[in-house]
Amino acid sequence: MFNPDREAVLISRPNRFLIIAGDGKEELRCHCPNPGRMTEFMFPGAHLILEKRTERKAKTEWTAAGLRCRDGVVPLFASRANRAAETLILPRIISGLREVHREFSLGASRFDFLCIGDKGRRHLVEVKACSLVEYGTAMFPDAPSIRALKHLEELSALSGEGYACHVLFVIMHGKPERFAPNLHTDPDFAAALSRLGQAGHEGSVHVHAFPLECGEDGKAALSGEEMPVDLSHGALAEGNGGNYLLIIRIPEDRNITTGSLGMVHFSKGWYVYAGSARKNLKQRLNRHLRKVRKQKHWHIDYVTPYAEKMRPLPILSYRNLECDLAADMEILGGKPVPGFGCSDCRCGSHFFHFGEDPLGNRAFTDTLFRYRHVEGLIQSSATGS
Repeated sequence: MFNPDREAVLISRPNRFLIIAGDGKEELRCHCPNPGRMTEFMFPGAHLILEKRTERKAKTEWTAAGLRCRDGVVPLFASRANRAAETLILPRIISGLREVHREFSLGASRFDFLCIGDKGRRHLVEVKACSLVEYGTAMFPDAPSIRALKHLEELSALSGEGYACHVLFVIMHGKPERFAPNLHTDPDFAAALSRLGQAGHEGSVHVHAFPLECGEDGKAALSGEEMPVDLSHGALAEGNGGNYLLIIRIPEDRNITTGSLGMVHFSKGWYVYAGSARKNLKQRLNRHLRKVRKQKHWHIDYVTPYAEKMRPLPILSYRNLECDLAADMEILGGKPVPGFGCSDCRCGSHFFHFGEDPLGNRAFTDTLFRYRHVEGLIQSSATGS
C-alpha cells in the first residue's frame, strides 16, 4: 500500500491535507492522503511512516503514508484501498469473477469497479476505506460524507436496473469483531445504509466488510474473513436523539452573568459541557453553535457568545447518558464549574474546565469512543431490548 522511505513524528496537522512532521533534525511538510478527521490518531508525537512523493509539481516532498498505532501499522492512503480490494477481496464477493473494469462511468456517475461474474452478471462495487476501529467495532465515516451518501443512493437506484450493487468497507487495521455505520458522525448515511443494506428491501445494496493488516514493508494482506455487518441501529440514526459533549475555548478570563448562577468567573482555556437531547439532537447542537439571535434558556447559552471555538461531539444513544458523561469529565481531570448545567439532576456540574484541548488527550478520545462504540448502543429495557 506504500513505500516506507522515511520515519518521523507528528508535530501538527494544520488542515485536512497537510501534516507537519519532524525527525529531530528538520521539520517536514507532508501531504495527508486521508481527509478524515482521524481523531484517534492525530496526536503530537505519533510515529509516522513517510513515502517520497514522485508527482510532478507536488507541493510537498513527502506523504504521511502510514502511522504506528497499538503495535500495528495503519496505512493512511485511503485511495489505495481500491488496489487491495481488487486483488484480495473482489474474487471473494463476486461469484465467477472474470472481468474487472476500474473507475467505471455510468451516466453522470463513476464507480470504483464494474465486475463481470457468473452468467455475465454485472456488479457495481464502491469501496470505502475505514480506519476508525475502537472497542471491537469499525465505523465509517469519521466525519459527515455527502459523497458517500450520494454513492449509496446511486447504487440503490441502479440495483433496479439489472446491476448487482455492492458497497465494500475495507478495514485498514486492527481486528474488530464487527462493522457498523457511524451514526454519531453521519446519521443520514447510517440510516440509509441500515435501510438499503437489508436483504429484500427495494433498491437493496450488498454490504461487505473485510479487515486488512499492513506490515512494516507497506504491504497489505487480509487479516481475516468477511466480518459481520451490524445494521440494527438505523432507527436510532433516524431518531435524532441522544447525548453530546460540547468543547468550548474561552480565550481570556471573564466574569459572566450566568442565569440563576449569577456572576461566575471563567478562567481562559478549554471547557467541556455534557448535555442531552432526546429529540432534535442536531438542532440542539446547531443552536449551541449560534452565538446570536437566541433566547437564553440554559446556563450554556450565557457562555457560548464568548467562545472563540466550539466543537460539538454528538453521541446518539438509546439511554440518557448525560450524567455519566459529566462524571467521566471530572475523572479525566476537568475542574467543575459548580452548579452549571445540572439544575434538573443531582450532579455537582455538567461543565468542566481543562487546561489544554481535550481532543489532544488520548484518555478523552478513548472515553468518547467508549460512549459511541459501546455505551450509546446499549438498549435499556424501556427500548424493548
